[in-house]
Amino acid sequence: MPKQPSYAHCARRVDRSFRSIGLAILMLALVIPSGAVGQEDQGFAPKAATKESEGSVTTTTELMALDQKNWQRPQSAFKWIAMARDIKMPWDTFGRQGWMTDDAYVEPVDPGASEFSPDTDIFYLVFAVSALDAPSQYRAAWFHMPDGQTPSTELTGTDALFMEMNEKAGYLEIYRPEDGWKKGKYLVKLYFESPGQDLYEPNVIGTMAFTITD
Repeated sequence: MPKQPSYAHCARRVDRSFRSIGLAILMLALVIPSGAVGQEDQGFAPKAATKESEGSVTTTTELMALDQKNWQRPQSAFKWIAMARDIKMPWDTFGRQGWMTDDAYVEPVDPGASEFSPDTDIFYLVFAVSALDAPSQYRAAWFHMPDGQTPSTELTGTDALFMEMNEKAGYLEIYRPEDGWKKGKYLVKLYFESPGQDLYEPNVIGTMAFTITD
């Protein structure tokens, strides 16, 4: 006949069971808050990632800004580029019969200028480039920035210059819109593109800025 467990032995087993249940409840109580904290962390993670992403976009935009003061050096696809109030064509750019030579060039007048009065009709982006592999087009498109930082989605104006393979210099015209300049800051996007191509953001090779003063 099998031996029956004593009362004391049964009491110890019951006591151990209650201890196990109590320990399980305690562990469950500790796990639930930590899980809630984990859920909160997961909720904040996308916001932090978004901020980092926005920061990287801002950094990329800043990196595309060309140096308008120290302009006599290679930048982006240009050997040099300058914003100027006017242009002049030296005498040696013309041939004997008055035709432009193959290596014609222009010079900027008051290079590095970036502030213009509201009555300014036109100013220029003057540049030099290395020899091209194929006929190409350089374009400028400018946008008003009402808050001084964010460009409007509405295009203020654009100008394009088609260049043959043998041409190494040129200029783009920034002209006053028909309804006049809005005061404040403007962003200029510079594009290198195929002739006749529409504005396409991946073709942007640099940015510049100017201000219409009071």
